[in-house]
Amino acid sequence: MAKIFLVTVIYGAIPLVIISIIQAITESLLKLHEYIPEDSRAGRGLELYLLQFISDLFFFVILPALVYYWVYPVMPFSGYKSGVAVGIAAYALGSLPYATSLGLRLKLPTPLIVSTLLFNLLKLTAALGVIIHYMNY
Repeated sequence: MAKIFLVTVIYGAIPLVIISIIQAITESLLKLHEYIPEDSRAGRGLELYLLQFISDLFFFVILPALVYYWVYPVMPFSGYKSGVAVGIAAYALGSLPYATSLGLRLKLPTPLIVSTLLFNLLKLTAALGVIIHYMNY
């Protein structure tokens, strides 16, 4: 199990890196962070991207891999489609309501919220697809 888990984490990190780079480029090209007030902006740089990657790796790969390992024996379906289905369900139940309510309570720009939600969905779906693939083989 430890070998499969390590392989899953390593290969699960690959789509995170690719999608994170695309997200950073997209947000930079669209200048989405300029809509945030200056005093509310976090400093941008390598430290921020590294911390974000570590957070993404934990919440999108490591934690779901551990949960899937325990839930897999009772799941009625398997394969890549199950990973996508679980990813969308987890996203809809966890991330989407919180981000929506946060966007309503704070004056955050809608394009930034939509971009963040979209890229988080892509990260979660890709990571769970990798997890399901390697945990089933």
